[in-house]
Amino acid sequence: MNPMPVVMYLMGLEAAQGLLEPLGFRKAPHPQGVGSSLYLGEEAVLHSTGLWYRGVLYHRPKERFYRTPLPPYPPEVHPEAEPLPFPEGLAHLRPFLLAYEAEVRRLRGEGRERSTRGLPPGARRHLRDWRAFLGGEDALD
Repeated sequence: MNPMPVVMYLMGLEAAQGLLEPLGFRKAPHPQGVGSSLYLGEEAVLHSTGLWYRGVLYHRPKERFYRTPLPPYPPEVHPEAEPLPFPEGLAHLRPFLLAYEAEVRRLRGEGRERSTRGLPPGARRHLRDWRAFLGGEDALD
């Protein structure tokens, strides 16, 4: 199961739509000027190449999880980062992602059906995984 391509696509979509700030993130330039901006939350950091939450980083280019401090910020991975099994990394992110999805629903006043219609093929292949990970289709639409 790998819901992360959908997670990252949707968070990127929300960044482009200016919705991350109302969801509790602050936009900041990447300290090394690498790629897109950083979005700093209370206990989370989002970059187009990764999502860090409470000591665990999902690194998008390698599709891996690491237990790691920050900085450095994605796309870099701390040299002393400890690789985590994928299921353990997902389990760590799940409470954050469930709360995030609830806030998106509250802010928008609707579920995700409209947002998931435009998924690119690479993320669309993981839509079923994403729905299952977050509690099924009914919880998201």
